[in-house]
Amino acid sequence: MILTKQCKFILAGVSILLSLVVGINIGVIVYNRKSKSLTIEIQAYKILENNPLIDGHNDLAILIRENFQNKTNDLDLYNMAQYHLVEYTPSPTDITRLRQRQVGGQVYFCFHVLITLKTLYCSINFEYSDVFQLAKTAEEVRQAFNTKRIVSLLNIGGGQAIEGSFSILRLFYQMGIRYMTLPHNCNTPWQSPVIFSHSAAYSLCNHTRNVQDDVLELVIAQELQKTIKP
Repeated sequence: MILTKQCKFILAGVSILLSLVVGINIGVIVYNRKSKSLTIEIQAYKILENNPLIDGHNDLAILIRENFQNKTNDLDLYNMAQYHLVEYTPSPTDITRLRQRQVGGQVYFCFHVLITLKTLYCSINFEYSDVFQLAKTAEEVRQAFNTKRIVSLLNIGGGQAIEGSFSILRLFYQMGIRYMTLPHNCNTPWQSPVIFSHSAAYSLCNHTRNVQDDVLELVIAQELQKTIKP
């Protein structure tokens, strides 16, 4: 079929129009998705401006102990990514990234309790007092957050640290500890499992931290005793 010159112009115009419509629609879809994504991100930052985001487990003090022998004089805590560290390459924590991500607080994991506490008290919270503030109460957490400081909370990693003694537990409380995990790498004779937060089934994955079947069966049996009434 031979098209007239007029038909060719009409078809060309329709093609251009269709291209423009498709292009505009694609552009609108991409823009809307990007706009929606940015809106969600902005909303998240707005929430974090008024509500502290707490990192529940931070090994920074242990990292400083193992790599810098608790010496922080020459340590640039604003840029920890510059250091090649043992088992941490690079360090996951520094002030710059904490600020960028609007982290409101850190729970510092005190595995080597006394040495780690010395690092935290004397080095981090003292030398960077304009950035960090140690908190022992909910009110102190709010005060630190309202003054734009990052809250420092202290944790004992494993109930074996108190050696079954409430006197030691009270001593740690006086030192500023406000949070203690029940077991970590060691069992404790007095603890009763609530959840297995860092474990899978040992029979499925042979790892020392995973839970043996006989323990899982005990948990199931205990739950059945609670639910079955005589």
